[in-house]
Amino acid sequence: MTGGPPQEPTAPTAGADPIAARLTALVERLAERGASVDTAPAHRGWQAATALVLAPGDQDIEVAIIERTRRQGDRWSGQLALPGGRREEPDRTLAETAARETREEVGLILGPAVAQVGQQRARVRSGVVACYAFVIDEPRWMTPDPAEVASAWWVPLGELTDPDNATTLRYAGLPFPAIDVQGRALWGLTLQLLGRFAELADLELATG
Repeated sequence: MTGGPPQEPTAPTAGADPIAARLTALVERLAERGASVDTAPAHRGWQAATALVLAPGDQDIEVAIIERTRRQGDRWSGQLALPGGRREEPDRTLAETAARETREEVGLILGPAVAQVGQQRARVRSGVVACYAFVIDEPRWMTPDPAEVASAWWVPLGELTDPDNATTLRYAGLPFPAIDVQGRALWGLTLQLLGRFAELADLELATG
């Protein structure tokens, strides 16, 4: 979904909704098994953070996915990703970085992070990217900043775990595992971060 003003977050309530109940159980696992949101990478290079935003949809738990704007010289140009970006001076923690970047890129206002669910070294100029889980009460409208994000939408978690969506992407002449997300390949750093999330959540991504 896209369009509409930024929305204030509210926590999901399980009640009689089976999807909300699944999400509540998932959040509890992440909070128990993930790293503290205050855990900082022991790394002196550049730091960045992404937001794994989860919401209870009509049929499944849904994840906010973006397609980055194509820009010359940008290694991640045009790729599918989670909202996020580099840490800036006002950010006290990388969790704050993830929330700020999500607000700037797609207009979602997030509450406190649940846990750090992944951390990955980036090959570009020796950096590190951390991933933080956030939860909101429904898949809210997103308003992409065209300078950063070409499009943004909500993807059912089941699409990321369905083996039928496993595919391969060739980059620099080499094959890389990927997930077909509605006709576009999700791979690389984002796939690695989602893989760590899946381990914590007792899930298996489409790529195995």
